[in-house]
Amino acid sequence: FEKQELVLLWMAEGLVQETKTTKSMEEIGREYFRYLLVRSFFQRSSNNESLFVMHDLISDIAQLVARGLCYRLEDTVGGNKQSEISTKVRHFSYIRFVFDEIKKFEVFPKDRHLRTFLPLPIEKRGYLTNYVLSCLLPQRYLRVLSLSGYEIFELPNSISDLKHLRYLNLSNTSIRRLPESTSSLYNLQTLILKGCSHLTTLPKKFGNLVNLRHLDISNVNSIKEMPVGIEELKSLQTLSNFVVGKDTGSKIGDLMNLEFLQGRLCISNLENVLDVENARKANLNGKKSLDALVMKWEVDDLLDGTIVEDVLNMLKPHRTMKTLFIEGYAGVKFPMWVRDPSFPNMVELRVDRCGKCVSLPAIGQLPFLKYLVITRMAKVQRLGPKFYGKGCLKSFQSLETLRFEDMQEWQDWIPCKVDSEEFPCLRELSISRCPKLQGKLPPHLPLLEKFSIHNCEHIPDMYN
Repeated sequence: FEKQELVLLWMAEGLVQETKTTKSMEEIGREYFRYLLVRSFFQRSSNNESLFVMHDLISDIAQLVARGLCYRLEDTVGGNKQSEISTKVRHFSYIRFVFDEIKKFEVFPKDRHLRTFLPLPIEKRGYLTNYVLSCLLPQRYLRVLSLSGYEIFELPNSISDLKHLRYLNLSNTSIRRLPESTSSLYNLQTLILKGCSHLTTLPKKFGNLVNLRHLDISNVNSIKEMPVGIEELKSLQTLSNFVVGKDTGSKIGDLMNLEFLQGRLCISNLENVLDVENARKANLNGKKSLDALVMKWEVDDLLDGTIVEDVLNMLKPHRTMKTLFIEGYAGVKFPMWVRDPSFPNMVELRVDRCGKCVSLPAIGQLPFLKYLVITRMAKVQRLGPKFYGKGCLKSFQSLETLRFEDMQEWQDWIPCKVDSEEFPCLRELSISRCPKLQGKLPPHLPLLEKFSIHNCEHIPDMYN
């Protein structure tokens, strides 16, 4: 009983602290998770260090404390008889199978006030009886709803009845659209649409979701633009992809008000940015909590190189950036900030399909750069001192992985002087599909462990 009381005290303390601090709920949650981890409430999984589990004893105590409020439906098909579900149950979960038919939910009480409806995930997609959507879920007290992994093509318009809904997970479903009534879920904080490959649009009045904090549309490649009004989502912290629209569609300047964005942001369809001033309004340099940025142009051959260069120049991220990926850039040269050594935290840089650039940026002086990948740079013919940076001394001091792919015109790699000490930490060097490359490679790579060359006909035999 002492441990039960301790759990309740932790919960109570958290509620008190939350009312006295200006920290966000995410920051509070992370702090308490770390606190519980140190106290062995959670422990790292032995199978995957990125996952955490409860110790069996702690799990038993938690279930005892939550008895009557939480219920997990086990496999009833296998003959395991379930105890009756109390009408006081607030948090409901169940083991998901490929076919979840109406029989599975017969034990569900008619009179309920659920807060949580959570199927436990499996690897395969599954099928869910319409009975759940039409009869079980339309209840106004629901806070957490997950339908992840089901072959669901649409949601009923009655989704708008869930006025208290905070969390909606539709990831890896076959949903084609969200009903317009979704825009009236004013309390929604998290919307996960990851892997919904058939989804083409978001609701027109999406900007009404003013309390939304996390929007995950990663691997949703059918969306052509963000809905007008997304700039009203001023509480947004997670935005996996911002799709720039055409003409009257969403503008990159709509990012201006989203000052709390953090983590990873992808900006795609940048070929639709024709107004340099609008790119400046995005104010990426002011978003200090972003640590990974992906910028994509889908079309490069038909773009005005001058405009594209000016746009990229205006999209300089904050100096705290750790990961940068530039794809499809149609400028002839990179702006100064790409080769600016003022990114002290930069760890990973990828440059792909920048077919008009004749040279690579001078990035050798980025102090903590560990991963560098250069692919499909069709007009680059030579790597030399400019690539290594100012003075060509002690370049790429932290680089561990270096890859070149599809450099069709690359002919010469001119190393620095023998005593320049470049690449002291390089462990992996990969060069593939560079048919014209010839001459010398870096002469001194003391820590090299993996070295591969493919389809480079003119590399001397000594390197093959």
